[in-house]
Amino acid sequence: MPGLDELVIHPASKNILTRLQGNPPQSLLLSGPKGLGLHQIAAHLFAAPIAAELSPQDAKEQPDENGTISVETVRRLYEQTRAMQTKQQVIIIDDADRMSKGAQSAFLKLLEEPAAHTLFILTSHHPDTLLPTILSRVQHTVVRPATADQTQALIERLNVQDAKKQAQLHYIAEGLPAEIIRLVEDEEQFAMRAGFINDARQLLQGDTYQKTVIIQKYRSDRAAALRLVDSAIAILRRTVSTKPQQQLIGQLEQLLEVREHIASNYSPSLQLMQFVL
Repeated sequence: MPGLDELVIHPASKNILTRLQGNPPQSLLLSGPKGLGLHQIAAHLFAAPIAAELSPQDAKEQPDENGTISVETVRRLYEQTRAMQTKQQVIIIDDADRMSKGAQSAFLKLLEEPAAHTLFILTSHHPDTLLPTILSRVQHTVVRPATADQTQALIERLNVQDAKKQAQLHYIAEGLPAEIIRLVEDEEQFAMRAGFINDARQLLQGDTYQKTVIIQKYRSDRAAALRLVDSAIAILRRTVSTKPQQQLIGQLEQLLEVREHIASNYSPSLQLMQFVL
């Protein structure tokens, strides 16, 4: 299996991950911003074969990044891990924060009764939404975004020569190699992502009328509203990293709460309206 060297990872985080390869914990949580490539890191981290992968699904059990990991899915995994293993295997729980509360409780049983030779790797963009009892039983590693130089090198390696597009990719997804690759490979996604960024700017910086227009645009589309909020969070995080002002930190904390509420089926329009008022 290819190793970590093939991935774009911040040097400090790569050093930590390399040490983990030599002494893998039974349960590991990798967290970081969306677009970082946490799943790719999880899949490349250990040499042991991947026995199972859980990820969010819709009601028809089709992949859906805004779906959930159900309690039934985790229970099936529990039965799978009861089989005797003689060789090490890896189980990946991608977007683990999308586990329902029941699923998290069921998964806790797996952590409390670990099967021999089984390593769990969880990934999460919002680890604070995991049960404290899960967080206490996993080794948590925060993966840092790639450096600006690494971002530029990746953009050049992907043969993006237009200076304007290079600048846009830096603004939209600096430090997020998986997102950059996706945007370069899909022009439609790139245009859509740029649109979300522009709307997120209006939500953060526009006048009352402009903000109201944005809210109306996203009021009935939960998935799009989540993408809007994620874009606004990314803008604020980038701003806070250079200007750590209390007002901006407060806005960021408020937006993270808005995102959690929208993901939990609260009204997108009401949540966004409360944010801008």
